[in-house]
Amino acid sequence: MRELLRDVMQLQAEWTSENTPEMQERGRLIRHDIPNWLRERLPDLRRAAPVEITDWRVGSSDGAGNRAEIPWARVHSASRSPSATKGWYVVYLFAAPGDRVYLSLMQAASRKKNREYKGLPGSGLRQRAYEMREALSASLRARPDLVDAIELKATRSELGRAYEDGTVVAFEYPLGDLPSDQVLADDLTFLVSVLSELYELLDHGTTAPEIADAEVEAERLAGKARSGQGLRQSAPERIAIERRAVAVATEYLEEQGYDVEDVGAKESYDLDARRADERVYVEVKGTTTTWTDASEIILTRKEVELHLREYPNNMLLVVSGIVLDRSVSPPEASGGTLRVIRPWAVKEPNLTPVSYRYLVGE
Repeated sequence: MRELLRDVMQLQAEWTSENTPEMQERGRLIRHDIPNWLRERLPDLRRAAPVEITDWRVGSSDGAGNRAEIPWARVHSASRSPSATKGWYVVYLFAAPGDRVYLSLMQAASRKKNREYKGLPGSGLRQRAYEMREALSASLRARPDLVDAIELKATRSELGRAYEDGTVVAFEYPLGDLPSDQVLADDLTFLVSVLSELYELLDHGTTAPEIADAEVEAERLAGKARSGQGLRQSAPERIAIERRAVAVATEYLEEQGYDVEDVGAKESYDLDARRADERVYVEVKGTTTTWTDASEIILTRKEVELHLREYPNNMLLVVSGIVLDRSVSPPEASGGTLRVIRPWAVKEPNLTPVSYRYLVGE
């Protein structure tokens, strides 16, 4: 495989949309040799994946009609990603200048329109990639050599930028430092294993990291934690998200004319907001995920009791879509969209117990 990747990268320097002898050779490598290597590994990939996927397939393209500036070869589930314009998959993406190739975990980033493939809007691709990176963070931490940004340097096609925006994480292989076949196989196995976890998340619905972590902690306390089950967010990451949410909430309340005190360290609510004779008990929650009608938050028993008692003099402020920067230490959080619920009537049928405390007695 090392030699196959090298040969394609060297041919990238001769790229043209015409069907030249060099592009014919590149096409043979992309459409036949590399897919054959990938197919030989499908049985091992299936055995290694932590989630059973029975319909692994291989696909590739060096262009439909004209030769593509960015050729690719992918591994995917036939049912979950029937085409490269649908679903999520692991794919080799060759940079336009031929100086590097990426093994990328990515989402479909293009659509076919008027017989041509067009890149999807970058903002949506980047947001979905970020959310999936957050959802899979516990597994991705095992490989610090992964990158979460790729550079394909496409100059003639908008698809290169779309592929960049749609990438969750990737292994980067420079032409002058290609790893051995064994390393390439190990990297492929790892990323396809993560892809199987991604498929399971989508099959059962993605869960916000803070919800998933609360469930993991509850199982640990009950002595039921599953092997390999880890937290998606570290303590410094959670602190950064909480502080960002409180900052956004405080700014909003002050703009409304309230005097605001942060009481989260000593009370069962986060902000004490006062304006003239008015007092509001404010609960603040932050999340890196996009808010939907199905979104949930984690509440303690004391928080629930307080807001049931203080209604209607209470408020829930949720800051969603917070962006977490893990490249610095400690992590930094920014952005976020504020959702205001006032007054906040805690609906008891909407509460789901995460764990119980039980008195055994006689």
